[in-house]
Amino acid sequence: MLTIGANERTRVKTYARLAESFKETHAIETDRGVLKFRVDSPGSVPQDPKSVRSEPETFEWIRKVLKEGDVLWDIGANIGVFSLYAALNKNKVLSLEPSAESYATLNANIRLNGLDKYIQALCFAGSKETNLIDLFMKDTSAGASHNSIESSTNQFGEFDVNGHQAVIAIKLDDLEKIKGVLLPNHIKLDVDGKELDILEGATNVLSKIDSLLIEIEGINLNENLSKIEEFVFHSGLEEDISWRNKGSGRNRMYWRKNNL
Repeated sequence: MLTIGANERTRVKTYARLAESFKETHAIETDRGVLKFRVDSPGSVPQDPKSVRSEPETFEWIRKVLKEGDVLWDIGANIGVFSLYAALNKNKVLSLEPSAESYATLNANIRLNGLDKYIQALCFAGSKETNLIDLFMKDTSAGASHNSIESSTNQFGEFDVNGHQAVIAIKLDDLEKIKGVLLPNHIKLDVDGKELDILEGATNVLSKIDSLLIEIEGINLNENLSKIEEFVFHSGLEEDISWRNKGSGRNRMYWRKNNL
């Protein structure tokens, strides 16, 4: 068995810190200030917030709907663009991201921006059941999208699998029971076609929140929309139709009008 002495361990740690310090960073300008991101892959470089591809409607939702002191659950946080933006206004955020690579970059970005007192990040997937599942990855790099839990099918259909990862999936109704977890006023849901599964495990949480921003495209638009809205409307939320054509056109906003 290979053994490493104390001096060698110190040297390895020093090299690791040096390698970390030389990693490239990328900055984007927002109306709340500059956000910095560690560049671990092409997918970890965020778009300009004004670009349609960056979902400007999500920035607008956070800016206009979240009040001071509100808590956001960012389900499918990826590298943390929207979590960080909310935290710039001192909103507390719970960020869920199942991909280990994206989760590592998410945490690096939280520290890079000095926002760790506002954001709790968990390497979990949302689901309709709490269990251990398989994450099927189209792309294993940080910032990648269109991966899927439990199958090689995302919102656009079948994809070629280039990696697997075991991940804990949790019902949002179970997540809120964990001691120390901040309870949400608002939820952003962007999980590449698994939105309906998550809503099925979140009936209690949905009944308490003030707003929900959910990505509706592909299978969600063509097959699951009526079921998604059944869960949403049953919770007492209603759609603000004016959000349908904002920005990328991918997100719909539901709210408890009397609370906002």
